[in-house]
Amino acid sequence: MNKPEIQPRLMLACITLASLGSFSAGLHAEDTIANDGLPLYAPYPECGNYNPNEPQAPGKPPCYRQPAPIRYPDIHFAGPLLQSNMEVEIKASGLKRFWILPVSPATTTWGYFDASKPPALTINPGDTVAIETEVAGGGQVVPGISIDQLEYINNAIIGRGPHTMTGSIYVNGASGPDAFNQPVDFVAVHINKIRMRSYATNNSADSAGLFPEYGQELNPPVYPNPRTHFIDTYYLDNEKMEMQFAPNIFVPLKPFPGVLAVARSEEDILLPFYLPNASQTGSPDFSSEPPPKSGWCVPIPGFLLSMKGCDTKQPGQWGGNLDIPEMTVGSTTYLPVFKAGALIWTGDSHAAQGNGEIDLDALETAYPELNVTIDVLHRQDHPEFGVWPIIETKRNWITVGYDMNLNQAMTNLMQETVRFLEQKRRVSAPEATRLMLKYWDCPISEVVDEVLGTYCMTPKSTQAPRAMDIPKQDTARYWVSYAWSQTDLMYAMKTAAWEAINKMRDVLGIPLGKAYALATFVLDCRIGRPSLLGYWDERSTYNGPYAVTCKVPKSILRQPKG
Repeated sequence: MNKPEIQPRLMLACITLASLGSFSAGLHAEDTIANDGLPLYAPYPECGNYNPNEPQAPGKPPCYRQPAPIRYPDIHFAGPLLQSNMEVEIKASGLKRFWILPVSPATTTWGYFDASKPPALTINPGDTVAIETEVAGGGQVVPGISIDQLEYINNAIIGRGPHTMTGSIYVNGASGPDAFNQPVDFVAVHINKIRMRSYATNNSADSAGLFPEYGQELNPPVYPNPRTHFIDTYYLDNEKMEMQFAPNIFVPLKPFPGVLAVARSEEDILLPFYLPNASQTGSPDFSSEPPPKSGWCVPIPGFLLSMKGCDTKQPGQWGGNLDIPEMTVGSTTYLPVFKAGALIWTGDSHAAQGNGEIDLDALETAYPELNVTIDVLHRQDHPEFGVWPIIETKRNWITVGYDMNLNQAMTNLMQETVRFLEQKRRVSAPEATRLMLKYWDCPISEVVDEVLGTYCMTPKSTQAPRAMDIPKQDTARYWVSYAWSQTDLMYAMKTAAWEAINKMRDVLGIPLGKAYALATFVLDCRIGRPSLLGYWDERSTYNGPYAVTCKVPKSILRQPKG
C-alpha cells in the first residue's frame, strides 16, 4: 500500500478519535489504557466523591469503581442482515408474509433509538413478525451481574437508556407528518403471542425509584429508601405463568413490552438535551416554573457528524417506555408516525409489573418471541386518533397522559380522554366529559422515568355500567391503602404507596425492602375520580383535589399445604 492510500485512513481515524474525545471530555473521568478507555469511576452526576480514600460526602449517592468490562466478540456483523433469509414460509388463514427478527449486533442497539441506522427489517402492512428481544445493558443484565457493575454501565454514558432495543422495522406505506407536522398515519401493532425466558431480574439504585434515599423532599414527610441499591434474580415458571417470590408468595405473570416505539419527529430530535438534577427523582418540582421544552436525544459516542441517538428511558408521543401492563397479548397499540416507514422498536420486556413500577424496574426479562402483526391506518379514517398513542384491548380503549409533573400528566390524560370520546362517540365536549367521569378507571402507570405516566381505560360497550369509586379500605380481595391531597397528585401517590409497602411488610411477614420490590410487581395504584364543577373540556386544566388508592391482591399469599 502506498502513502496516498494510507493518509486518508489516518485522517479518518484521527477525526474519529477527536470526535470521541470532544464528546466524552465533559462527561467522564480521566481515560486510561488500563481501564480500556472507560472512566475509573461511574460518572454519576453529583455523586459523593471519586476518591475512595476520602469519606463519603453526606447526602450524596456513592461513586462506584469500574468493573472489568464485559466484551462482545472481536468480530461481528454490524448489519443490515440479508432480509431474504429472515422470511419464513408459514401458511395460515389470513396471514400475509411472516418474518423473524432475531437478536444480533446487527439488529439491536443499547439505550438509543437510532433513526439514522438502516432498518433491521422492512415489511408490508399486514405482515407478521416474530421478534426476539434482549435483556438490558446490551444483554449484560443477567443473573450473576453485580449491582456495582450494573450501576456503572447504566451511568457510563449520559443520555443513554438502560434498555436493549430490537429494530427498527420499516413499514412500507407508513407516511410521515403533513406540512403542519401532524401525523397522517398510525401503525397498529397487534400482539399475537409472547414467550419469555426462564429468568428475570429487578433492580433499583440508591437515588432512583419512588423513595430515593438521597433525594431531597421539599415537604414532609421524608420517605427513606426502603432498601439500598440492589439487584435480585427470579425464576419464571412459564407453564404455571407465575413467579415464586417467597415460600408462600406467588406473583402472577402477565408479560408485555415495556417499550414499544416509533421514531421521533425531527423537531423532537433537535430539541436541546435535558439532564435533570441527580437529586431530583420521582417527580421534579416544576410546580412554580415549568421546565423549558427539552429533548432526550444526544450525539452518540463514537459517531461522526454528531448523529443523535434518543434515550430509551422517557416515554412520549412516539410511545417508547410507556410501561402500561394492558399492552399484553390480544392488545393493539396505535402509534403516530413521525418519519416515513414509522421505524418500530421494542425492548424492556416485562414478565409482570404493577401500576406504578415504584422501585424503578418491573420483573425484567427477554422474549424469545414477541409475535406481532403490523398494519397501517390513515388518520383521516380514524378521527379519534390524535398525536398520542391509543391502545385497544378486548373490552377497552386506553388513552394516555404523560408529563414530567404528575399533576400535569393527569390533566393531559383528561384532555386526551375527552378529545378521544368526542370523536369516537361523536358527542359534545360536555357529554364526553360526563362519559369520562362515568367510566373513570385510571391507573398510574409509572413514576420513575422522569416523564411520568397515567392512563384511562374506557369501555367499548355503550351499555357499560358506571365504574366503581376507588376503595379506601381493605376489601375481600385486596389490601388497600388510600391517600388524598388537595394540590399534589405525587404526594397522594407517595403516601398511598408508602402505606401499602408497610402494610405488605406486616401482613406478609417480609422485610420492608422485600415488600418494596414485591410492590413493583403487584401494586395497583389508581387515581380517584376527579371532582369537576361545571363545564370542562379538552382545553381545561385540572388543579385538584387528588386521591390515590394502591391495591395489593390477597391472592398472592397462599397457605402452605398440609
